[in-house]
Amino acid sequence: MTVYFKKIKINMSKTILAFHSSYFDCSISLLHNNNIYHENKKCNQNQTIYILPMIKNILKINFINLHEIKIIAISTGPGNFIGIRTSIAIAQGLSLGLNIPIVTLPAPLIMAEQVWKTLNKNRVLMISKKNNQDMYLEKYVKREENFWIKKKSKKILSIKEVQKKLSSLKKSWTIIGNYSKLISKNIYKNLIFSNIYSPNAQFIITLYLSNKRYQKSSLSYKIFPRYF
Repeated sequence: MTVYFKKIKINMSKTILAFHSSYFDCSISLLHNNNIYHENKKCNQNQTIYILPMIKNILKINFINLHEIKIIAISTGPGNFIGIRTSIAIAQGLSLGLNIPIVTLPAPLIMAEQVWKTLNKNRVLMISKKNNQDMYLEKYVKREENFWIKKKSKKILSIKEVQKKLSSLKKSWTIIGNYSKLISKNIYKNLIFSNIYSPNAQFIITLYLSNKRYQKSSLSYKIFPRYF
């Protein structure tokens, strides 16, 4: 079922198709006539089966032809290999076939935008499981000019290193990502544990609209995926 989502004061005449399949679900979003439409589906490792029918469906029910799309926007990870390669391949095919640009954004940044839009929190820490010993960590802080600053730090850490870093945090942070049971929620006073573990494509579009820095397009043959 497609869910209708409207962002107040959108002023964008171009039709944008955004999607991601870099985790264990597929998410499609469409900006058309100043409204955002989106559809999400759990697909585990079956992104290649679901994502194209989902794109076809969201265009069909909104009476939109492929040639009306002016921009493709996707997540390039980090995420699982099959999902990321699927998104990039579809985006490249549409970009070359329709002669339209591709905008690429990292998954943690998209989820940070979701935290801002849904929870009104501007300090976001992504923690995701890389393997049984290591975890992937990224920090983002939102500035007043609608721009996210990525804090420089070591990205791949052991579980003990992550726990030590969380204990040392002085300010409140909202946690996103697939941190699973490796991180105890009860011992960290300055953390807000969200249920945001995967990018939602509608926030690719709101991120694109929020600042011109997020509107830079990439050449189809220069898109570089990031894997866990």
